Amino acid sequence: MGQLLRDEIASNTKLGLEAKKTVDNGVWTPAEILYPVLINALNKINNQNFILDGFPRIVDQAVFVDAHLDSLGKSSDLLIHLNVSIEEIIKRRKYYGKKFQKADRNDNTAEAVIQRQKSYNQTINPILEYFQQQNKLFDINGNRPVDPIFADICQKIDLLIKKSIK
Repeated sequence: MGQLLRDEIASNTKLGLEAKKTVDNGVWTPAEILYPVLINALNKINNQNFILDGFPRIVDQAVFVDAHLDSLGKSSDLLIHLNVSIEEIIKRRKYYGKKFQKADRNDNTAEAVIQRQKSYNQTINPILEYFQQQNKLFDINGNRPVDPIFADICQKIDLLIKKSIK
């Protein structure tokens, strides 16, 4: 979702200019900006076979996507929750930031990361409960090396694919 917003910002669209104000400050982008950006992106891929990274951030967003997909006769399959400590997030941002961070990204500062984490901590439990009630929650320990995390996620997705084929 963050990349979709950054692309919108880079295109200097009206939505992008509005999104820039929130993205740069490390706060959540409001629905009136977020939803049109998301729907446009999903429509481009015919609302099929997608992963939303960094979304939903609040339960209303999950309900919105479910309603959108339901209106198309589709549904979401899984919420993967990477449970990662703030210390690990900051450590990874420092490491990967040196390797991959673009000069024009203002949202990777320690202050912005901490602000996002505070917002995340305030909103995550209702989202997890929402997906748990639907049996769509996959909670995974993200404080491990990338390879075993990736393997666990692939295994879970493989199980979903096998179940859908039957």
